[in-house]
Parts: sequence; C-alpha cells; structure tokens
Amino acid sequence: MASAKTRTAPDTPSLAPPPTGDWWDETQWSVLLSLLDAVLAPVVANGDARIEQQKVNKAAVADTLQFNRASFKRMPKAELDDAIARARNAVINPPGNNEIADYLADRASDNPKFLMGVRRTLSGVSAKDRADLGGLLTTLSGRAGALALTGYCTPVQKQPVHVREKILQNWSNSWIPLIRKVARSFQALAQTSWVMSSPMFRQISGFSDVPPNWKAGPSHEYEFLQFGKNGDTKGIETIETDVVIVGSGCGGAVAAKILATAGHRVVVVEKGYHYPQSQLPMPQNEGARLLFENNGVLASTDPGVSVLAGACWGGGGTINWSVSLRTPDQVRKEWAPKDQPGMSFITSPAFDASMDRVCDFMGVNNVIENTPSKAAEGVVAKVDDEQSHRGRVILDSAVKLGFKADTLLQNTSGGKPHDDGYCHLGCASAEKLGTSVSWLPSAAEAGAQFIEGFHVERVLFEGDDGTAVGAATKSIPHSTSASGPKAIGVVGTWLSRDNNGGVAGQGDERIKKRVIIKAKKVVVSGGSLWSPVVLKKSGLQNPQIGKNLHLHPCNFVSAFFDEETKPMDKGIITSICTSFEDLDGKYHGPRLESTCMVPYAIMANLPWNNSLDFKLAAMRYPHMDGFIALTRDRDSGRVFPDATTGQPIVDYQASPLDREHAVEGAIGIARLCHAAGANEIRAYIAHTKPFIRLAKGQGDSSKEDPLFEAWVKDVRAAALSSSLLWGGWNVATPFASAHQMGTCRMGDDGGKASVVNTKGQVWGTQGLYVADASVFPSASGVNPMVTTMAFADWIANGLAEELSAN
Repeated sequence: MASAKTRTAPDTPSLAPPPTGDWWDETQWSVLLSLLDAVLAPVVANGDARIEQQKVNKAAVADTLQFNRASFKRMPKAELDDAIARARNAVINPPGNNEIADYLADRASDNPKFLMGVRRTLSGVSAKDRADLGGLLTTLSGRAGALALTGYCTPVQKQPVHVREKILQNWSNSWIPLIRKVARSFQALAQTSWVMSSPMFRQISGFSDVPPNWKAGPSHEYEFLQFGKNGDTKGIETIETDVVIVGSGCGGAVAAKILATAGHRVVVVEKGYHYPQSQLPMPQNEGARLLFENNGVLASTDPGVSVLAGACWGGGGTINWSVSLRTPDQVRKEWAPKDQPGMSFITSPAFDASMDRVCDFMGVNNVIENTPSKAAEGVVAKVDDEQSHRGRVILDSAVKLGFKADTLLQNTSGGKPHDDGYCHLGCASAEKLGTSVSWLPSAAEAGAQFIEGFHVERVLFEGDDGTAVGAATKSIPHSTSASGPKAIGVVGTWLSRDNNGGVAGQGDERIKKRVIIKAKKVVVSGGSLWSPVVLKKSGLQNPQIGKNLHLHPCNFVSAFFDEETKPMDKGIITSICTSFEDLDGKYHGPRLESTCMVPYAIMANLPWNNSLDFKLAAMRYPHMDGFIALTRDRDSGRVFPDATTGQPIVDYQASPLDREHAVEGAIGIARLCHAAGANEIRAYIAHTKPFIRLAKGQGDSSKEDPLFEAWVKDVRAAALSSSLLWGGWNVATPFASAHQMGTCRMGDDGGKASVVNTKGQVWGTQGLYVADASVFPSASGVNPMVTTMAFADWIANGLAEELSAN
C-alpha cells in the first residue's frame, strides 16, 4: 500500500458484502429489476447488431432471474441520430457518435455493482415497506394482477422493455396517488443506483470519483477505546466517567470540548466510525453507505421525502457543505416568547457570545469583510473568482432581476474559501474545520476519551443495572419535578473494526460486546433523529418526545448552459438569494441556494420522462447547475422508532403552505437561471416538462419571454394542483432535506410543549441533558450548524459550572 505521502488517490474503505436479498423470491426480484431496467432502458436504432448479438454479463445476479433482459428499446435510426446530434451540439468537446450509441445501449442490470447497490439501498427500507413492495411485485408477476395494474395481461417481467417503460409512464400520470408514488420510487432507485455504479456514465460525462490534484490533509490520530478479544462476546464491560456524551456531531463535539477543557472526565460514544483524510472523499457508493444514516436512505412514511443525515465520526459536521450561518434575528425573537421568560437568553448578548465562540473556533469570523450588521446575518462580500458557476448565476441574475442576494461564510482554516465540491463525501484537505478535525481533536487534547462503533440502547437510571438487553422495561411518567429519576449512564453494544482495521469484516473478525458507561451526567447528542429514539427507548413518557420535527424541505431545479459549468469546482454553496424567505410575514419561506453536484445527490430526483431523455440529460452533466429552494417550514412532523429494528422513522409531509412556499422558491430559481441564459431548465416537480429556449439568446432577461412565462404558469399549476383527480396535492413531487430539527424541543413551559428546559435538562429527570439540533423550538431557516453549536455551547457551559459546583 502506498504511503500517505506518495498516494495520489484516497484509500477507499471496503464495504461489507451486500445483503442476499432473501426477503424476496426470484420472481419478485425479476419484476423489480425488469422495472428498474425500464427506467434506464437500453436504446438502439432499428437494425443495430446488438439486437441479435446481445452480450449477457455472466457475473450478473440477474442472469439467474427470469425476465425479458434481451430486449432493447428500438427507434428509427434517423430519429435516434437526430437526438444524438442535438445532445452532442449541447456539449463542448462531445463524445463521438459510436461512444454515445454504446452509452445509450448500456443495460443497467448487466452491471453487478448496480445490482449490489439496489440491494444495499433496499436493506435500509423498513421490513414492513419491503413486505408491502414484495406483495406488489408478486401481484405484477401474474396475469390478473398485471391486467389490473398495467392494462396488459402479460406479467410485467415478461414484457419487452419498451412496454415496461410505457407502464412506468402511465403510472407516473395515474389518478391514484399511491401509484404515482410507487412509480417515483422505482425511478429514484434506478437513477441513484445507476449514477453511483455506471462506468458508462463516468466515461460519457467525465465525472471522476477522485478530485483533480487530490492530496490528503492532516488527520488527527484518534485513540478509540477497545474492549475484549477476537471472538469474545461474553460478559459486560464497565467504565466510569463524569460525563458520557451520546453522539459526536455538531452538538456532542462542542459539548465534549467544553466539558473536557473545564477539567471533567468525558467519554464520547458514536455508532459510526472514523475515516481519516487519506480515505476521503469516498466514491459515491461507499460514501453513501459509510458516511450517512441507514445506507443513505432514511426510512420515511412518505417515499417522496428524502432525508440525509450523517452517521460517521463527527456526524453532520463531517459531511456538511461548510456553510456557516448564524441564527436569524427573526427566528431568535420567535424562540424567545414573552410568556416563556427563561427563553429570553436566545436574544441576549450571552447567546451572541455563544455564536461568537463557535464561529471564532471554526474560522468563520476570519473571513468577515462586511459591516457588523451583515456579519451577524452570516453574509460577506467576496471576490467573484471564489464563486462556482452556479454561485455566479445567483449573484449576477439577482442584480438583473432586482432580487436580494449575497455570498456566504464558511468554516475554513485561515478563512480561506473552501473550493471543494466533493465535501459531501468527506473533506480530504481538512481545510473545512468540521467536528472531526477541530472540536473533537481539541477535546482529545483536553483528555476526552472516545468510542466508535457504539450503539446506545438506552440511558440508565438508578435501579437499572444495565444487564437487561433492549429498551427499558420500566416507564418513567412525564413529570416536571426536579427530583425525578437520576440518570447514571448508558448501556449499549460495541462493534469493533475487522482484522484489517476496516468495517467490512464478518463473523469472528469483529468483536461485539455489551458495554456500560457509568456517569454523573448524561448528554444525549444523537441529533433530531436519534435523540428522541434514545429517550423513548429509555422509558421516558413525555408525549412531546419525537414531535415537532422540522426538515427544511427542498425543491430542486437544474439548468443547462452553453458553457461548461464545471460542476465539481469551487465550493458547494457559495451564494444565496433571500428575496423569498418571508412569504407569510412570519419568516416562513425559501432561501435559494446552489447545491451539491455529486451526481447521485443531484440526479436521484431528476424528473423522469423516459429513458432516452434521462440518459441524454445525464450526458450533459458538465454543463449542468443544480439549485435548491430551502424552505423554512411552518408545520412539522415527528420521529418514532421502528417497532422491529428500533431505527428512527420519519413521519413528515410538507403541508400545503410549505409546498406553496417551496414552489415559489423553485420558480424564483428558474427565473435566476433564465436570466443567466440557461438553454434548458428543469424543475423537480412531477408532471412538468423542461423549459427549452428555441434559440441561443432568446428570452433576454430585460425582455418579456412569453414562452418562459407560460412554462412558469404550468409549473405552478402542476405543483399546486388540488383537484380530487390528483389526490389533493402533487404527491409525486419529491422533497429532500439534510437538516433535521426540533424533536426534543426546548422550552420554559414546564414541559407542556417541550422536552428540555432552558439548560437542556430533560424535564422530570436529574442528570440527563440533550444538546443538539433537536432542542430547536422550530426550524432555524438556515443551515443549522452554527445554531446547534451555539446551543451546545450554552448547555455545556452551564453543565460544566454545575459539575464544578458539586
């Protein structure tokens, strides 16, 4: 193995073997793969030699399955040649005709990595949802079921691929909301797995998993606590400390640094694992599985809601996009109502000081070049060459249209701009001062101890010795008494690394031990998804636990330009438009931002019309910009544990008001792209067609463009359709969110509508605290990192004083 000094690419960690997929039988898998192949149908011209000389990959699992794999979607040669010519004309230095023909003819299920990716993704779906989907696949495999659901008597898996594609198109326009959701799920699964695994996509688009001029930056050498010996699964290990912190993300890392620096013994436990800079950024497939929660796909009651959350050492601070925004003043005022005097600290200089401290520590304030008032809002003027192409689209078009826009602060070493489009998959340079390269190393220097691979079962209270496996057997009624049950630690299961120092090993290669950590104080910092689950599994009965979930639901818009946009260059988010952030007079609405251009992140929900259209759009990736309308929602959902697995399940659906706001944001993005001269604009809203300029230069931003205005009208109508025919709202329109907030809300109301008090202490308990984004009273409206850290600073400093006093 090359040393870190001579290595020219990341040392990508291995994945464990994919699940066998034995939750379904061969027929069910045949139906599924036949539909996924239809999303990405291999397209050839009539008379193409491949029709007769189909080459089947003998290594592919699909060879054992009985579906019509040999069929192609055939097109008249002149028609296909015309489509290829138009695609080539839209790309600078385009691939050759033969190369594009091979790319279009490629069959997804011939690639074993595609099949493995599908199985990995489905393993993260709840058992109930897999069973429900399996039942649907069985129905489609028979004549009667196929006739009822497709209009054809022939079972789906036996249909030629062009018929399967037509079935998916019909489902996408079904009057039954559930059928539309099913179609969208198949499309997203196929698109995501394909861009993660396809060598043809990389060849045709030029995307590389390794950044140009890759070089690993400095990485802290962590010393994680170890337990037992190989093959040893008996007995329970016990350690003692002053404070145990559950979670190493933006809340837990800050709390660890503050408490350890104050001289207290601290142990931080994290269910994920640490990956040094030499292993970053990871390829899409490995990164999604090792860095993100639940294989990158969090279970949701609504398949149209995608939630991304960090699940590695450092949590969200390791995989976020370096944007550093302070809590808006309007939100701070909302969080400090007059009838809750204890919450007034949020608008006080003391909370300003908390934000100052965390920003100073991460280098955020080092790049402030604007006025104090602007700095308080987290914006700063920067030179143009620090902007990505999509960042310039926002700034330049805002000037043309009279919108409000500005550049953004980042948490970077020395105040440098963080020109890393790959940071979603881990920051190799360590220039981003995320949790794993700043707060946690500082905590280690102060004496904190760390455990990776530790899954907490529950918080221990007096009377619970931790020997029982699973959730607490004794309920703790909700109470606001100051003399409630006392937390004395946590119990959980530790899983070691394998013999190679990785996490791919199976069986006896990895030690599995139950560990009890006894502590004077317990700080739960598992984030808005896991903190309420840990509290519920610990027996707490406060009905507010898990409620008040806010997500910042995002609509996407993509645009294509005549020039190359260099999607992976510069920072991920470098500018913002704030003209739509207050659509209701109560500071609810979207902020318009550029977004991550890692292919699976931007293309998973790219609107699907047919296989040829999707593949040709993906081919134009070098000319593509992606944007999000990040909406501060008014209405909320909840998180609760899966009854079988104990994993958090998100129950959230954007409300009518929040959908309206998100759509206005998407239209605002489209206007920015149109003003910037985009030749094609795609709103990620179901039942909408792309806007395509008829000629270069048509529709100048200074003139009316009736075609564009007609398209905008169609987008708004499709997104907000409320007729019974469409099931109330356009439920097939996807929403995504990387921000989760509010499930253990803070309040000064005696626990009537809150979970923790103004010090972060859980109502009705002693010694138990929560310090993460789950304590937010509502959505922050901006990237929550700085706000989360400021709350953790406030809570941890108060706890440090309490410990010192005792």
